[in-house]
Amino acid sequence: MRSFDRASLADLVGRLRPGMKVLLPPGCGEPVSLVAEICRQADRLAPLTLMGGLHLGEYPFCRADLAGKITFVTWHMSPRLREARARGQVDYVPVRYFDVVTVIAAGGAWPPDCVVVHVSPPDARGYLSLGVSVSVTRPAALRAPLVLAQVNPRMPRTLGNAFLHASQIDAWAEVSEELREYPPPQVSEVERAIGRRVAELVPDGATVQVGIGVIPQAVLAALDGKRDLSLYSLLVDAAVTLSERGALAAGSAAGRGRMDIGEIMGTRRVFDFAHDNPAITMVSSDTLHDPGVVARLDRFVSINSALEVDVTGQVTAESLGGSPVAGIGGQFDFVLGASLAPGGVSIIALPSTGRGGSVSRIVSRLSAGAAVTTPRYLVDWVVTEHGAVRLRGLGERARAAALIAVAHPRFVEELEQSCASV
Repeated sequence: MRSFDRASLADLVGRLRPGMKVLLPPGCGEPVSLVAEICRQADRLAPLTLMGGLHLGEYPFCRADLAGKITFVTWHMSPRLREARARGQVDYVPVRYFDVVTVIAAGGAWPPDCVVVHVSPPDARGYLSLGVSVSVTRPAALRAPLVLAQVNPRMPRTLGNAFLHASQIDAWAEVSEELREYPPPQVSEVERAIGRRVAELVPDGATVQVGIGVIPQAVLAALDGKRDLSLYSLLVDAAVTLSERGALAAGSAAGRGRMDIGEIMGTRRVFDFAHDNPAITMVSSDTLHDPGVVARLDRFVSINSALEVDVTGQVTAESLGGSPVAGIGGQFDFVLGASLAPGGVSIIALPSTGRGGSVSRIVSRLSAGAAVTTPRYLVDWVVTEHGAVRLRGLGERARAAALIAVAHPRFVEELEQSCASV
């Protein structure tokens, strides 16, 4: 049993020691004030290793003046980390989300000495909710030698597998601050067209998983006319609209409520929607991202994006050439699960061009050094604004022809010539 001692923010961070590996919550769960205090104490803590996934702020612990003091180990790169990575302050670990839980556990490659949690105030029985970020943080906290909490009255109290008891936390500091927000991205006509094409592949009664970004935003908007949908893994502002317009089911195929969620990423609108909402069940990644669990979900539809798809069907969603700019995330887990689920469908949706239309994102071969996020043998549907094609079961020539058919017309001849020369 832990002591659950109240402390000032400075004293809370004062419990950390040089050489520690410290896990932070990702996304909207980032404890901003606590992170700022870690940066203030960087001289005392050096060398310190922080670990985490996607962060929405400016990664203050990767500032140039903290080089040699704090290293960030992450399974989700960001373009904002490019310079810090070049300075040696960032270590990218290419690992799919399902495996992160074991990688950061005792016996894994990166077992944390401390897990930081960002939680709502305790209820009458002493339980604190991890709110918007449960996926990796909660299972890690259950096994960590030291657990420190930023308690925030602005954190929504989410339900399900979202709680730690006060007896599972060593020390805490109360800081009332607004959460990091992930505003809905602006959607262009190209992305709206992709969203409409994807929505045509989603049946009523489906369990729908979307990733982050503008394409998933467009897809969720296009699902407005569907009925009896369940949502899986990620909750964003557009889910509130779907709920208000009656698109969501009264019960989930997963049997735990119609929204089984690991991360909530949005604005105060979705945070308030999630607060004490019995329709939302928070689930940690060792279950949520397990392809075996996904395989039991009827009509599971996985919808993710990509940076490039080559004419063999290989997908990269994490790197531009040899430079990582994102992460594997849950894409592989969900594509694999969908391939095994009854009536399951996986969709890779992307604009046909990039860099202002100057390059094709349907390519003859992935860029040199690019990581394969989803292998060709698992890719099912590929959707661009020019059409939707199903690759499952197609031979090499047929899948190349199918993918060229959804490329931008300006690049079709070039792609055809490249394929003819192979």
